[in-house]
Amino acid sequence: MRISKRTEYGLRAVVQLARLWPRTFVQARDLSQQEDLPNKFLESILLALRRGGFLESKVGSGGGYRLSRAPREIGVGDVIRRLEGRLTVREIASPGETSPGHIAVRLINEKLTTATDAVLDAMTLEQLMEQINRAGSSQQSMYYI
Repeated sequence: MRISKRTEYGLRAVVQLARLWPRTFVQARDLSQQEDLPNKFLESILLALRRGGFLESKVGSGGGYRLSRAPREIGVGDVIRRLEGRLTVREIASPGETSPGHIAVRLINEKLTTATDAVLDAMTLEQLMEQINRAGSSQQSMYYI
């Protein structure tokens, strides 16, 4: 299972906005530069997230995008489903397939999809930011003698 570039770029932008919450609106072009993303593509992603209620926008001087709610109130799974739809391990064989092998593959795919949903739904942007900060600080505090 892989997420699309659209979802990857959306998550990268949302993480940047969560980092700055609630202080400021950020221009799409600034997000694009910070994360090295194609600006036009990012603008369409941000628009989809705004329509989904995850972002708010402001026009004019000091305008741009920011999260519409606190990072603790936004689920990672919700953001991903807005951009990607439901993540499935792979397209499940047609229900008409009745051989034990087909049934086994379908059951395993369903379990993996359910487990993926559970993991993503259990994580908020705030929790993701905490994990990012821990990962960053553990990399910075390595000392070699």
